[in-house]
Amino acid sequence: MRAALNGLLPLALLTGLGCQARQSYETAIPIDDTFPRQPVTGALLERYEAAARWSEARDGLALVILKGDAVIFESYARRYDPTTPIHIFSGTKSFSCALALLLEADGALRLDEDVRDTLPELAAGAGVTPDTLLHFTSGIAQDNRALTRDGLMEEQTIDDKYAYAVGLPSESAPGEVFVYGSSHQAVLGALITAKIGQSPLEYLEERLFTPMGMRFGGWNHDPAGNPMLAYGAWTTANEWLKYGVLLRDGGLWQGEALLPEGGVDRCTTGSAANPAYGMTLWLNEDVADDVDLSAFASLADDGRILDPDGPADLFAAAGYKDNRLVVVPSEELVIVRLGDGSRRFSDPTLLGMILRGE
Repeated sequence: MRAALNGLLPLALLTGLGCQARQSYETAIPIDDTFPRQPVTGALLERYEAAARWSEARDGLALVILKGDAVIFESYARRYDPTTPIHIFSGTKSFSCALALLLEADGALRLDEDVRDTLPELAAGAGVTPDTLLHFTSGIAQDNRALTRDGLMEEQTIDDKYAYAVGLPSESAPGEVFVYGSSHQAVLGALITAKIGQSPLEYLEERLFTPMGMRFGGWNHDPAGNPMLAYGAWTTANEWLKYGVLLRDGGLWQGEALLPEGGVDRCTTGSAANPAYGMTLWLNEDVADDVDLSAFASLADDGRILDPDGPADLFAAAGYKDNRLVVVPSEELVIVRLGDGSRRFSDPTLLGMILRGE
């Protein structure tokens, strides 16, 4: 049995933040006409409505299901306007795999290069690569209070979080241990900025988000202007769907190849240290008991972690407050669930209700 506590961002990091002003980006994003509406009826509608009721009872704000190219079901809590961007927290992480693939295709990055070749000041030492940073097996120490909690605030104590992460020591050899946290992507951000002389977010906007028409309310930054690649994005369910469709379709967007061929397969390949975590995406795989998933109460304790009875090709981007982007290529499905946090949420339960009517 794998230990289980709570959340995709440690709950303890958020206690005591009520009196502090957090960054917020809630300017409305109107729902566009990218995806036609073709609502299901009959038994399938009843199944999805039951899943939506279950989700809303657990602080769910939105449940949107797309099959093929059409939205077939959508449900929103009465207290939530679907045009209001939500902070998806660690759901942001999955954009980094696309970022790395595009940089590699442009000849600006190799996933197997030693980070110290570009950042000789990296305190963690030799052997850290973009691949280990994306798989969260870099061995670099975590300091989530400095790199995550502080980054949520309008007034921050750590001005340059990229530089701070580069200065963190190593706690294990690269590739040996999976450790979830923000330092991997802060170092990745420092590496990319040094290599291309541009903000990683600006690059993503130019190479991916603008061509897709994907919109954000905003993005958390540190005082130095660095975008928080681990948790910064604010968007809506209908916008997040777009990224899910891109991944489901192997990097194609409306017939155009925006990601390199075979790139999504690389993003959805786990590591020896954790076969259930690809390059910033959660995979529906089993893991050994010694893999530390203690922070993830919503996952299954035994068997495949997202949905033990679900398809093997199912994968997800996941964020604090139970925000989820779930992709099931074999069933042509993309599912977005937005939430406001609940200890009672369960990924296998929600997916079982949606996929099998359990």
